[in-house]
Amino acid sequence: MRALIVAIIGLTCVGGSESLPSNTRETRTWYPNGQLAERRHFRDGREEGLQQAWTEDGVLYMNYEMKSGRRYGFANARPCSPVKKVKLPYYDSPDFTPRWGAPVNHRIEAFDLVAQTGTRFSDVDLNGRVHIASFIYTRCSGVCPMMVQQLSKVQDALDTRPGATLVSFSVTPQNDTPELLAKFGEMKGIDPARWKLLTGSAEQIYNLARTSYFADDGRLNGTQPAAEQFLHTEKLLLVDQTGRLRGVYNGTLSHEIDKLIADLDTLISKGD
Repeated sequence: MRALIVAIIGLTCVGGSESLPSNTRETRTWYPNGQLAERRHFRDGREEGLQQAWTEDGVLYMNYEMKSGRRYGFANARPCSPVKKVKLPYYDSPDFTPRWGAPVNHRIEAFDLVAQTGTRFSDVDLNGRVHIASFIYTRCSGVCPMMVQQLSKVQDALDTRPGATLVSFSVTPQNDTPELLAKFGEMKGIDPARWKLLTGSAEQIYNLARTSYFADDGRLNGTQPAAEQFLHTEKLLLVDQTGRLRGVYNGTLSHEIDKLIADLDTLISKGD
């Protein structure tokens, strides 16, 4: 089982020889020995279409089709003993080495900022909730518009996942006032109940990016004032109900968003 999980984390790709609907994504994963492990199809973050999985020696043990939320076919045709829950890894370092097993000590540190509604928003408001963090700014014309467009899909998915929140930290809080964030949110169709746009202390935000979310790729200097630095990243970070990092994704890629939503469901349904 461990070999399969490693393959899923390290060797996922998109594509296939078959023609797929434009809103359907195919992912394939392999075992370290090169044997195909899974072939999955997703639409809007949910299983749709053919779903298959093989053992490391090439035996097909899962083969079903999802149509509008209903399953047709078989799963676990080969007895599994013991059956174990598949869990997401933990992350506690800037290189995002996955940690399997017991929870790590690293957690998102305390913060106290202001949302686009003008109300205070802190880490306490995220206790017991899964959240997806990003770092953007309203005047960005490069990466941010693509990220916001992709994150809109996550916002739509939160309609049926009330236990999760989107949180975007402004990396130019000196310019992005709550009023400006509110106008930006309205223009982008952002719902303040599901998606928080945060501004406030630049020192807090940049410290969170560097030491809590590891979103800076080592580019921020902890000894230099935040006002003299600038952060621009496409990273999205998935954080569980206890403030621990559980996933990292490229926020400009549609298939990464599908994976994020699937992992979000794992955290919400299993709580670990």
